[in-house]
Amino acid sequence: MGCLNDIYFWRQCIVLFANCMLSVGTGFMLSFPAVLNPDILSPNGTIHVTSDQASWIAGSNGFSGVFGFILVPHIMQVYGRKIVHIGLNCFYVLGFLILALAHNVYCLYAARIMQGIPMCGVFITTITVGEYSHPKRRGYFITIKKTAVAIGALMCHSLALCWTWKQIAAFAVIPNTLAILLTLMWPESPSFLVFNEKYDECCKSHIWLFGDSLQSQRNLEELVSNQMEIRKQSKEKNNLKNEIRKLLKKDFIKPFIIVSLLTMITDASGRFYMLAYIVQILTDVTKNKSIAAYCTIGSDVLTFTALLISCFVIRCCKRRTLLFVTGTTCAFLMCLTSLITFLKSHFNIGGSVYWWLTPLVILLNVFTINVGIVPAGFTILSEIFPLEHKGIGTAATGIVFAILYSIVMKCTPLMMEKTGVEGTFGIYAIHVIVGLLILYFILNETKDKTLQQIENEIKGIKHPGVCYSNEKPLISA
Repeated sequence: MGCLNDIYFWRQCIVLFANCMLSVGTGFMLSFPAVLNPDILSPNGTIHVTSDQASWIAGSNGFSGVFGFILVPHIMQVYGRKIVHIGLNCFYVLGFLILALAHNVYCLYAARIMQGIPMCGVFITTITVGEYSHPKRRGYFITIKKTAVAIGALMCHSLALCWTWKQIAAFAVIPNTLAILLTLMWPESPSFLVFNEKYDECCKSHIWLFGDSLQSQRNLEELVSNQMEIRKQSKEKNNLKNEIRKLLKKDFIKPFIIVSLLTMITDASGRFYMLAYIVQILTDVTKNKSIAAYCTIGSDVLTFTALLISCFVIRCCKRRTLLFVTGTTCAFLMCLTSLITFLKSHFNIGGSVYWWLTPLVILLNVFTINVGIVPAGFTILSEIFPLEHKGIGTAATGIVFAILYSIVMKCTPLMMEKTGVEGTFGIYAIHVIVGLLILYFILNETKDKTLQQIENEIKGIKHPGVCYSNEKPLISA
């Protein structure tokens, strides 16, 4: 049956579109320093701040994001995915409203700190889309969601050509408001319901999302039977000692290391700092603000195009292959940028081609990051944690993400000032290379596997113990 005639495809698309609207708001939030800083750093700006204050404003949401990553995953496990999704959007809306009405530097801090709490949505929404989508669609659904971040960044940078940052902040309220309305239309996640032993509701939700075909019933039976088995094996009292013991198990430590390394590679490759500081980087390279502004728009277009292409790439290529090929290419391009800039600044070599070659290499690196590293990394992130560890796993890796994001956002301007473009890109390239080397030995392939199959591989279980006979599954029993 074609997708256009498949009602379950469209039901999954409702969930996807709600998450895309949240991601558009995330794109506005991540790229907002690029439109805010030029005004507040200007002596004639609406609100005047120092360069140190500007970098703290840009990175302050990462520190508040730590609290979001600590609290939200627990709320997600107790109250469900829908409540969390609505709450994340409300924080974004409130933050943008404060920015639109801001009249001093304290309002800017308050707004960015407010928007830091839903930063965990970078992980949470990926997990949500992974749970609500068919295994065959999971990869490109998550990639489409990442494309929405690029749309938000492109809109933010483009609107800066004709609007003030306050007008942009007011406009940015719209996507998150739409996300809240759409979230009211879909049921709770089957994975959440089975985890909380609500088996009847789980069955109804699973049928609403995936239908009642024989394969769908088998997947549901496997999901329920595995969780029942886990419940039987977990009759011990949930005290602190047992919780710590869980965190020392291989099926938690291995996914945690994998996701932490993927986060480091994503941050170091430039996924986030390029959104916020690309104008500053390109201005330093080209020595022309006008060229830098148009290159920034070009970067956003390339990001959007790359993520669109990656929707097809992620369906055809294995996750490992895509990650290592594009990661190696990214590290090479970053080293090349560092080398070209070093030769120009220290030996004045390549002066006639430097002004266009360096931006070209940087933009090509942006394309490479978004066509491979981002979709592969976030798809693996949504799949790799076993269900019983998703809450604490998301919290732990999210804290790593928030801390790394804050460090990168705070230190990138400082590195640019102290070491220049060549030093900044060289240092980040080393981090990408080290991360890829470690992942080469520990990362499993996850393409076209159910979440239960991936969980079994992480735990070292070769036979899940579910009978795939032609008999009708006894879920109703």
